[in-house]
Amino acid sequence: MAAEDGGRLRVSSALEAVGAYAGPLDVDLGNLCASDPAPIDPEVFGDGAAGAGAAKATGAAIERGRDVLQRLVAELFSLPSESDVNGRYVQLPPGTTSFPRTKPLPPQVKPMTKWEKFAKDKGIKKRRRSKMVFDEQTDEWKRRHGYDRAGDAQKIIIMDGKWSEIPGKTEDPFTREEREKKERVDKNAGRQQKNLQNAVATHGKGVLPPTLQMSAAPRKGVKALPLGGMKKQQINDLTAHVARSTASIGKFNTPVPGDERIKSRGKRRQFDSVTDMGKEKSNSLGFIDKLMRREKDFTVDVNVAARKIQKAKEADNRSTAKAKLAAKDEVAAGNKGAG
Repeated sequence: MAAEDGGRLRVSSALEAVGAYAGPLDVDLGNLCASDPAPIDPEVFGDGAAGAGAAKATGAAIERGRDVLQRLVAELFSLPSESDVNGRYVQLPPGTTSFPRTKPLPPQVKPMTKWEKFAKDKGIKKRRRSKMVFDEQTDEWKRRHGYDRAGDAQKIIIMDGKWSEIPGKTEDPFTREEREKKERVDKNAGRQQKNLQNAVATHGKGVLPPTLQMSAAPRKGVKALPLGGMKKQQINDLTAHVARSTASIGKFNTPVPGDERIKSRGKRRQFDSVTDMGKEKSNSLGFIDKLMRREKDFTVDVNVAARKIQKAKEADNRSTAKAKLAAKDEVAAGNKGAG
């Protein structure tokens, strides 16, 4: 309770000094949430009836909400704070209230890589590298990475050589520098892939980024086959599918010995008519009419054709009759000779 003593105001607690709610509260500083678990007092908040009772309940709720918010702010100011150029700040503790969510939370504990384990065992602390380094080629301080960086291989004019190197027989130092840089990049990529494999083997595929999770999981309804259980045609189809999974659909891929060249298949395109259906119909009928008139100029005389066919049949019949008559004469001559 506050009381006056010699013109000064004395308070019994810090909460009373700031006008905060001193009753029991469930305070979750991690989510900046505070709630009063006590049941509602009808004498303080009224019976909820319309008129004076509703106004009393509204005023009491606003006053209680103000006091609870002041209590939350007082709890925040009681946390250890630090200062920087923007002012003082505090590190919020982990939240205690579980809120429903559609997607699961990402893993809170990220698996350590081989280097992180080694650094932890050896007591190596991570130190932020400086952005500027001294360039011995120009005797100036330059950026470590990016444009006009220090030690740029394209701007190095003179490179140290060894006494054992023979011009024309040993590797060019500039070419060796490019090759070693490419090897370092490839080695780093291999280490990253091994770290992902170890993390998946230890903590499951949930530690992978969302894009890699989609590529690692088989499609719904499709049963993945091991490479050892695939047939030759299935392997060829899979190889062709992978080869076409590029921006150029495999057109500019590096040729692999033994693989067939990918043939680009054209896609048939069907264009809609730019005119209305009535005009298109009239054009089609006009074309058919023109074609029929052209064919009428080359009509065939049926009578002449019938006479020619009849003459051909008569000539065929005459030749057949002559052949039969000649055969009879030969048979008759043979009988006379035998008699």
